[in-house]
Amino acid sequence: MIFTLQAEPRETIRKSDLTQLRAAGKIPAVIYGKGVDTIKIALSDREFMRFYKRSFTQLSFYEIHVEGKKYHTMLKDRQIHPVQRNFLHLDFLAVSEDTTIEVDIPVNYIGEAKGTLEGGFVDILQHAVTVSCKVSETPDGFEIDVSDMEIGDSKQIGDLPKGSWTFRDTDDVAIVVVQGLMAEEVEEDELDDDIELLDGEEVAEGEATEEAEATEEE
Repeated sequence: MIFTLQAEPRETIRKSDLTQLRAAGKIPAVIYGKGVDTIKIALSDREFMRFYKRSFTQLSFYEIHVEGKKYHTMLKDRQIHPVQRNFLHLDFLAVSEDTTIEVDIPVNYIGEAKGTLEGGFVDILQHAVTVSCKVSETPDGFEIDVSDMEIGDSKQIGDLPKGSWTFRDTDDVAIVVVQGLMAEEVEEDELDDDIELLDGEEVAEGEATEEAEATEEE
Protein backbone atom coordinates (compact mmCIF):
# COMPACT_ATOMS: atom_id res chain seq x y z
CA MET A 1 0.00 0.00 0.00
CA ILE A 2 1.35 3.43 -0.97
CA PHE A 3 0.15 6.54 0.87
CA THR A 4 0.72 10.05 -0.43
CA LEU A 5 1.82 12.72 2.04
CA GLN A 6 2.27 16.42 1.50
CA ALA A 7 5.24 17.90 3.34
CA GLU A 8 6.98 21.22 3.65
CA PRO A 9 10.68 21.93 4.21
CA ARG A 10 11.55 23.10 7.70
CA GLU A 11 14.22 25.37 9.08
CA THR A 12 14.37 24.43 12.74
CA ILE A 13 17.49 25.31 14.69
CA ARG A 14 16.46 25.56 18.33
CA LYS A 15 14.49 23.14 20.48
CA SER A 16 11.80 25.80 20.85
CA ASP A 17 11.34 25.76 17.06
CA LEU A 18 10.40 22.07 17.23
CA THR A 19 8.04 22.73 20.14
CA GLN A 20 6.24 25.43 18.16
CA LEU A 21 6.07 23.15 15.12
CA ARG A 22 4.39 20.37 17.13
CA ALA A 23 2.02 22.83 18.76
CA ALA A 24 0.89 23.80 15.26
CA GLY A 25 -0.09 20.17 14.51
CA LYS A 26 3.07 19.27 12.60
CA ILE A 27 5.54 16.40 13.00
CA PRO A 28 9.24 17.11 12.33
CA ALA A 29 10.78 14.45 10.08
CA VAL A 30 13.69 13.69 7.78
CA ILE A 31 14.11 11.88 4.46
CA TYR A 32 17.43 10.16 3.84
CA GLY A 33 18.83 7.31 1.78
CA LYS A 34 21.28 6.29 -0.89
CA GLY A 35 21.74 9.10 -3.42
CA VAL A 36 19.52 11.45 -1.42
CA ASP A 37 20.78 14.37 0.63
CA THR A 38 19.07 14.43 4.01
CA ILE A 39 15.94 16.60 3.80
CA LYS A 40 14.31 18.13 6.87
CA ILE A 41 10.53 18.26 6.51
CA ALA A 42 7.33 18.80 8.49
CA LEU A 43 4.17 16.70 8.08
CA SER A 44 0.57 17.12 9.16
CA ASP A 45 0.09 15.12 12.35
CA ARG A 46 -3.57 14.39 11.53
CA GLU A 47 -2.87 13.27 7.96
CA PHE A 48 -0.02 11.00 8.96
CA MET A 49 -1.99 9.36 11.78
CA ARG A 50 -4.82 8.54 9.37
CA PHE A 51 -2.43 6.47 7.26
CA TYR A 52 -0.29 5.16 10.09
CA LYS A 53 -3.22 3.34 11.76
CA ARG A 54 -3.87 1.46 8.53
CA SER A 55 -0.26 0.27 8.42
CA PHE A 56 -0.82 -1.98 11.45
CA THR A 57 -2.30 -4.71 9.25
CA GLN A 58 -0.63 -3.93 5.94
CA LEU A 59 2.88 -2.88 5.00
CA SER A 60 2.91 0.71 3.86
CA PHE A 61 5.14 2.92 1.76
CA TYR A 62 4.90 6.70 1.72
CA GLU A 63 5.22 8.89 -1.35
CA ILE A 64 6.21 12.23 0.11
CA HIS A 65 5.78 15.39 -1.96
CA VAL A 66 8.12 18.26 -1.08
CA GLU A 67 8.26 21.43 -3.18
CA GLY A 68 7.30 19.67 -6.40
CA LYS A 69 9.55 16.64 -5.88
CA LYS A 70 8.39 13.11 -4.99
CA TYR A 71 10.23 10.71 -2.72
CA HIS A 72 9.28 7.03 -2.48
CA THR A 73 9.96 6.11 1.14
CA MET A 74 9.28 3.75 3.99
CA LEU A 75 9.01 4.64 7.67
CA LYS A 76 12.29 3.60 9.23
CA ASP A 77 12.10 5.01 12.74
CA ARG A 78 9.79 7.04 14.99
CA GLN A 79 10.04 8.79 18.32
CA ILE A 80 6.93 8.87 20.52
CA HIS A 81 6.30 10.94 23.65
CA PRO A 82 6.34 8.54 26.65
CA VAL A 83 3.27 10.11 28.27
CA GLN A 84 1.25 11.96 25.64
CA ARG A 85 1.96 9.23 23.02
CA ASN A 86 2.16 11.72 20.15
CA PHE A 87 4.88 11.54 17.50
CA LEU A 88 7.95 13.63 18.23
CA HIS A 89 9.98 12.78 15.12
CA LEU A 90 9.87 10.51 12.06
CA ASP A 91 12.63 9.06 9.89
CA PHE A 92 11.81 8.09 6.29
CA LEU A 93 14.18 6.00 4.19
CA ALA A 94 14.13 6.83 0.48
CA VAL A 95 14.05 3.64 -1.61
CA SER A 96 13.81 2.59 -5.24
CA GLU A 97 11.99 -0.46 -6.65
CA ASP A 98 15.28 -2.36 -6.97
CA THR A 99 16.41 -1.59 -3.44
CA THR A 100 16.73 -4.67 -1.22
CA ILE A 101 15.30 -3.98 2.20
CA GLU A 102 14.75 -5.79 5.48
CA VAL A 103 11.28 -5.04 6.74
CA ASP A 104 8.66 -6.27 9.22
CA ILE A 105 5.56 -7.69 7.51
CA PRO A 106 2.28 -7.83 9.50
CA VAL A 107 0.73 -11.27 10.09
CA ASN A 108 -3.07 -11.43 10.27
CA TYR A 109 -4.55 -14.44 12.08
CA ILE A 110 -8.03 -15.49 10.94
CA GLY A 111 -10.56 -18.08 12.08
CA GLU A 112 -11.48 -19.52 15.47
CA ALA A 113 -9.17 -22.25 16.70
CA LYS A 114 -10.79 -25.58 17.63
CA GLY A 115 -8.82 -25.52 20.86
CA THR A 116 -10.72 -22.49 22.14
CA LEU A 117 -13.88 -24.61 22.23
CA GLU A 118 -12.07 -26.91 24.65
CA GLY A 119 -11.07 -24.13 27.03
CA GLY A 120 -7.80 -23.17 25.38
CA PHE A 121 -6.70 -19.81 24.01
CA VAL A 122 -4.72 -18.56 21.01
CA ASP A 123 -1.31 -17.22 22.02
CA ILE A 124 0.10 -15.03 19.24
CA LEU A 125 3.89 -14.99 19.51
CA GLN A 126 4.62 -12.78 16.49
CA HIS A 127 2.35 -10.08 15.10
CA ALA A 128 4.91 -9.39 12.36
CA VAL A 129 7.82 -11.25 10.78
CA THR A 130 10.99 -9.85 9.27
CA VAL A 131 11.74 -10.52 5.59
CA SER A 132 14.41 -9.46 3.14
CA CYS A 133 13.26 -8.57 -0.38
CA LYS A 134 13.24 -5.99 -3.14
CA VAL A 135 10.88 -3.06 -2.67
CA SER A 136 8.93 -4.00 -5.80
CA GLU A 137 8.40 -7.55 -4.46
CA THR A 138 7.47 -6.68 -0.88
CA PRO A 139 4.33 -8.49 0.36
CA ASP A 140 1.64 -6.27 1.90
CA GLY A 141 1.01 -8.77 4.68
CA PHE A 142 0.63 -12.45 5.50
CA GLU A 143 -2.58 -14.25 6.45
CA ILE A 144 -2.70 -17.50 8.35
CA ASP A 145 -5.78 -19.55 9.31
CA VAL A 146 -5.85 -20.95 12.85
CA SER A 147 -9.23 -22.71 12.53
CA ASP A 148 -7.73 -26.23 12.50
CA MET A 149 -5.54 -25.70 15.57
CA GLU A 150 -6.25 -27.71 18.72
CA ILE A 151 -4.72 -27.35 22.18
CA GLY A 152 -0.97 -27.90 21.92
CA ASP A 153 -0.82 -27.13 18.18
CA SER A 154 1.45 -24.44 16.78
CA LYS A 155 2.27 -22.85 13.45
CA GLN A 156 5.73 -21.80 12.40
CA ILE A 157 7.48 -19.47 9.97
CA GLY A 158 7.49 -22.37 7.52
CA ASP A 159 3.67 -22.25 7.37
CA LEU A 160 3.65 -18.71 5.95
CA PRO A 161 3.28 -18.08 2.20
CA LYS A 162 6.43 -18.47 0.11
CA GLY A 163 7.66 -15.96 -2.46
CA SER A 164 10.71 -14.07 -3.68
CA TRP A 165 11.38 -12.92 -0.12
CA THR A 166 13.42 -14.68 2.55
CA PHE A 167 12.53 -14.82 6.24
CA ARG A 168 15.07 -13.76 8.83
CA ASP A 169 13.98 -16.54 11.21
CA THR A 170 14.20 -20.23 10.38
CA ASP A 171 11.16 -22.28 9.35
CA ASP A 172 10.81 -23.94 12.77
CA VAL A 173 10.32 -20.70 14.73
CA ALA A 174 6.80 -20.66 16.20
CA ILE A 175 4.52 -17.70 15.49
CA VAL A 176 1.27 -18.84 17.15
CA VAL A 177 0.35 -21.53 19.69
CA VAL A 178 -2.95 -22.75 21.14
CA GLN A 179 -2.42 -23.01 24.87
CA GLY A 180 -4.48 -24.99 27.37
CA LEU A 181 -5.31 -23.90 30.91
CA MET A 182 -2.25 -23.62 33.10
CA ALA A 183 -1.91 -26.30 35.80
CA GLU A 184 -2.22 -23.63 38.52
CA GLU A 185 -5.50 -22.40 37.02
CA VAL A 186 -6.87 -25.97 36.93
CA GLU A 187 -5.84 -26.52 40.56
CA GLU A 188 -7.50 -23.25 41.60
CA ASP A 189 -10.72 -24.25 39.82
CA GLU A 190 -10.67 -27.66 41.52
CA LEU A 191 -9.95 -25.99 44.88
CA ASP A 192 -12.91 -23.66 44.39
CA ASP A 193 -15.12 -26.69 43.67
CA ASP A 194 -13.83 -28.42 46.82
CA ILE A 195 -14.54 -25.32 48.93
CA GLU A 196 -18.07 -25.13 47.56
CA LEU A 197 -18.55 -28.84 48.30
CA LEU A 198 -17.27 -28.43 51.88
CA ASP A 199 -19.57 -25.46 52.43
CA GLY A 200 -22.47 -27.60 51.21
CA GLU A 201 -21.49 -30.44 53.52
CA GLU A 202 -21.27 -28.08 56.52
CA VAL A 203 -24.72 -26.74 55.78
CA ALA A 204 -26.10 -30.28 55.46
CA GLU A 205 -24.44 -31.34 58.72
CA GLY A 206 -25.85 -28.27 60.47
CA GLU A 207 -29.34 -29.04 59.25
CA ALA A 208 -29.02 -32.67 60.34
CA THR A 209 -27.91 -31.61 63.86
CA GLU A 210 -30.82 -29.21 64.24
CA GLU A 211 -33.25 -31.94 63.15
CA ALA A 212 -31.77 -34.39 65.68
CA GLU A 213 -32.04 -31.88 68.53
CA ALA A 214 -35.64 -31.15 67.62
CA THR A 215 -36.43 -34.90 67.72
CA GLU A 216 -34.88 -35.30 71.18
CA GLU A 217 -36.91 -32.40 72.54
CA GLU A 218 -40.09 -34.06 71.30
